[in-house]
Amino acid sequence: MGASNMGKLPKVELHRHLEGAVRPATILDLFRKNCGMFIDESVESILPKVQITGADRSLADFLAKFEFFMPCLRSSEDITRITREAIEDCAAEGIVYVELRFSPVFIKGLTGLSYVEAVESVLQGAQAVDSGPIVNFIVIIPQPAGEKAGWDSVRLARDYMSDGITGVDIADDTRVLGLEEYVRPLAWARANGLGVTVHAGESEGPESVRVAVERLGATRIGHGVRALEDQSVVTLLSEKGVLLEVCPTSNVHTGVVAYIDEHPLPELVRRGVAVCINTDDPGISGITLGGEYEIAHRIMGLSESEIVRTNLEAIEAAFAEEQQRARVRSILEAL
Repeated sequence: MGASNMGKLPKVELHRHLEGAVRPATILDLFRKNCGMFIDESVESILPKVQITGADRSLADFLAKFEFFMPCLRSSEDITRITREAIEDCAAEGIVYVELRFSPVFIKGLTGLSYVEAVESVLQGAQAVDSGPIVNFIVIIPQPAGEKAGWDSVRLARDYMSDGITGVDIADDTRVLGLEEYVRPLAWARANGLGVTVHAGESEGPESVRVAVERLGATRIGHGVRALEDQSVVTLLSEKGVLLEVCPTSNVHTGVVAYIDEHPLPELVRRGVAVCINTDDPGISGITLGGEYEIAHRIMGLSESEIVRTNLEAIEAAFAEEQQRARVRSILEAL
């Protein structure tokens, strides 16, 4: 299958951050409207501030992009707009099922919106899209915020389960507090029917993956590529069928992997770990999911059938109801 066809495959995306999927043109528009800034600037001139360039090589460089553009988001209308646009972009990429993750704690701190307003602004954005992928949402607990923010987030997610919030995640700088801080809220989330995914094995080593699976009950791991540093963790993942949400270009942009041709995705596949391919923060990385498939195919040597299989594994591990899963499965199996 050539480059042109790889982009046409129907796709499943489980790891895309709403706040990292904002269009650069929208960032410029909102800076002008909300802050009176960059009035005479073009999208091209602000791109180096909002997107990764050749000079950016670290997690700090990556996070600096967020810090730069987040102040442009002010109102519930802004949150609704970026959600609608993110879903429209997924549709344009041929994504048939997506889980968008966002942090009400983060949005509240940024905009002053209440938790309920933050969630409802996001859900309104999804309702504004007529056709496109099946969309579910994951509520992120920003790890440095601590256990209270954890409880606030999981309770909020539970309140909106019937509206499409189907899982919870722990993200942000995962080195600040131990993952163990969140054992109790995540046990409650699982008991209430929410899916659990956790960022681990990215900025931290394989032990963080073990804690996420064994202590927090994660059935999926955000990134998780550093599990390869410990064979016992690889065995744990394959025995329990835990899926790694792998984000190849993002791992290079945050310095987890030095070069894309050294990415461990093919090794994880060879070792029998369930994986899927994702963009993470497509707005900041300047990428599409089709482009990530092309990299997996052309640079890492994954075949078309292996990439299709990652999507089948993704929909099995998705925080979706069976009816949604069956619909997506039928699209993927028709290939």
